[in-house]
Amino acid sequence: MQIILYLIIGIIIGMFFPIQASISARLSSYSKTPLTASLIAFSLGTVILLIINLIVDPAGITIGIDFSYPLYVFVGGAITGVGFNLANIILFSKLGASVTTLVTVTGQMIVGILIDHFGWFGVPANPISITTALGVVIMIFAISLAQTKKKKDSAIMSKGKKKDSKITWITLGVLAGFLPPLQTAINGKLRVATGSLLGATFISFFVGTIILISLILITQRHLEFPMYDTQKNRIPIWVYMGGIFGIFILTGNIVLLPVLGSVLTTMIFLLGQMIMALTIDQFGMFNLQKRKIDSRRIATLVLMIIGIVFVKFL
Repeated sequence: MQIILYLIIGIIIGMFFPIQASISARLSSYSKTPLTASLIAFSLGTVILLIINLIVDPAGITIGIDFSYPLYVFVGGAITGVGFNLANIILFSKLGASVTTLVTVTGQMIVGILIDHFGWFGVPANPISITTALGVVIMIFAISLAQTKKKKDSAIMSKGKKKDSKITWITLGVLAGFLPPLQTAINGKLRVATGSLLGATFISFFVGTIILISLILITQRHLEFPMYDTQKNRIPIWVYMGGIFGIFILTGNIVLLPVLGSVLTTMIFLLGQMIMALTIDQFGMFNLQKRKIDSRRIATLVLMIIGIVFVKFL
């Protein structure tokens, strides 16, 4: 019964991903670069987590930290998180949304299996089985079924073939997919190093904020936060709130990984993402265009659930 509760929590947290992405996309439309939107989200998360830590568990970010752990434990989660964000920005322009989603999910599944099989980063070892492998294949097929090949994506690919090899970018996309499971596993180890769930989440957000500030200063030479749109109207306050959902996402990753393992955690999050993505499309939430749920997407949900059943219950 307890495992069902963790699965439900994972689905709910997975639903936060499209919400955060939709808010960040809206904020990015007002800023010069997606890096600025990411920085605002990370900065808000850092401030909120600092306040919570100081009230609830100040030792988690002060005397409770065990600095005998390797440096990667403290910075690796933030680096992989920011790296995946940047990789998506580049890959979407080179491969299009559909192919990027498929290849990065494939990468996530591959590394998730390796982490579980070998027990990397202190994750309990869970050797790969035939049913787990089959469940992963079903999940990847379900994701591919959900992707519609748009003309725009094809045009992007045709234009890019002159300069870039398709195989090269697909390979880089799979490698980029390695980053989210690594981020989750490293942050799980960070929780042990700090002795605090909130402390680990704060450090990851704080380091990510520093990295993003550095990248923006390198690329733009200055920080500029959007306040008004092109018509000089004040940007709605909710557009800045993506970082709040990021807190739940990162905290959920750290909590669920030791219990569910890397593969199942990733799959549960993907299911939650798909459920919320369909909800956003169906009702046109966040001022996005309405898109009716079709039979292909329903089949995708069913296959994703079947894949999870194979991994956990068979």
